[in-house]
Amino acid sequence: MSKRTAIIDIGSNSARMAIFEKSSRFAFHLINETKSRVRIGEGAYNFDGVLQEPALKRAFTALEEFGHIIKGLKCNKVLCIATSALRDAPNANAFINQVHHELNINIKIIEGTKEAYYGAVGALNYLKEIHDAVTIDIGGGSTELAKIENGLIVETISLNIGTVRLKELFFDKKIPLEKIRAFINEAIEKIPERFTCNDMIGIGGTLRSLSKIIMERTNYPLKTVHGFEYEIASHTSLVNAIVSSDVLGLKNLGVRKDRFDTMREGCIIFQSILQKLSSKTMITSGAGIREGAYLCDLLRSHHHKFSSDFKLSLRSFKDRFSLMEEDNLYIKRVSHLLFDTLSPLHGIPENFKYELGVAAELHNIGTKLGFYQNHLHSFYFILNNLNYGFSHEQKILIAMLIKYHVNKLPAQEDMTLYKTLLPDMQTVQWLSFILSLAKAINSDMRRSKIAFSYQNHTLTIQAEKRLFLAREQIKQLIKPASFAIIIK
Repeated sequence: MSKRTAIIDIGSNSARMAIFEKSSRFAFHLINETKSRVRIGEGAYNFDGVLQEPALKRAFTALEEFGHIIKGLKCNKVLCIATSALRDAPNANAFINQVHHELNINIKIIEGTKEAYYGAVGALNYLKEIHDAVTIDIGGGSTELAKIENGLIVETISLNIGTVRLKELFFDKKIPLEKIRAFINEAIEKIPERFTCNDMIGIGGTLRSLSKIIMERTNYPLKTVHGFEYEIASHTSLVNAIVSSDVLGLKNLGVRKDRFDTMREGCIIFQSILQKLSSKTMITSGAGIREGAYLCDLLRSHHHKFSSDFKLSLRSFKDRFSLMEEDNLYIKRVSHLLFDTLSPLHGIPENFKYELGVAAELHNIGTKLGFYQNHLHSFYFILNNLNYGFSHEQKILIAMLIKYHVNKLPAQEDMTLYKTLLPDMQTVQWLSFILSLAKAINSDMRRSKIAFSYQNHTLTIQAEKRLFLAREQIKQLIKPASFAIIIK
């Protein structure tokens, strides 16, 4: 597959482009994201779907400038897909031909069910492990849903209700909400009862914007919207308020200016579908149709899904920033051995070994930015970019372990900002200490054969090498409990 691939998504409301760069066989990262609110569907819904000339000109100009970015970043491959507006337009072919001949960009119109599938593929591969859920992607012209069972996409559906469609057909004409709801309810009757699910995955601008508002209103400690989860019942009053607000009310509720003209429309669709599906938890996905289209190309021989042990962010980090992967894997093995050996003392649940292992693999990635304070560089890297394949709780714990894997244990004040996402202080201190001890044992980078035993309040380290440097570093470590360490 190409080193750099551009994915363009022409929706009813916006044209968006994402450019991905591969770092190894399956790992990649985003290097550019560009959006233009071309509103290609503007005016079309009152004219039987016919795309209007001003909107077509805006879309063409945006695609022309997307082409310059593609050329500037030396992309090897371009995939351009179009959804509801072009799908419905009688004059779509004329626009597609013009773009092909003048810009050398080939637009492929995809069906609504394919659009739903792409969104679900993006969410499944980018989020933490998902077993059973329903994805919902509220777009400008249509809304897509996909049912996930046992980690597999089993069914998709597309509904002709979208934010721009509702705006032009109803909101702009001041039609009462009751009639709008009746129109939406007629459409959502097509959703099978089997789509009912406890967990809902939100894709698309409306639901991401809603999540951002909730994060701000609740003083959520992280800024990353991808992976943000909330109990839907706790915020139904906010959704209701947005639906019934005027522009000033939207501003007071925290809605961004660029969402004033579509947020009410999106929320009334969400409100209606929620009543139908009775979902309780919302999981926000930063990945959608563009990521799904890219992954379907990348993973075409692997059923469009990463293997269960593959974590995109972890592999991408290691590809780009790891200086000594063999040493880090050694430190991971030693950390796990220490965790098991000291389990009678710390009593931490077994599942925390996973985050400990990831922290060991990534503890020094910040060195690529600079050696001094590299643990702080690593902390910020992880806090802001370890997004794909990890929950927020996992990400902040891994970041905290790395920040304090020096001669200091994290204190209560260090954890205050993130306390709602972290385990208890004793658990964090123990995991931090174990990582520090494992790193100290490999001070000479010889990856010595090692064995541990614990009895009579003493940890015995049996090593084939002298571990001279390790002895000095271990003496400086602050332990989370009273016990002795002996090296033989």
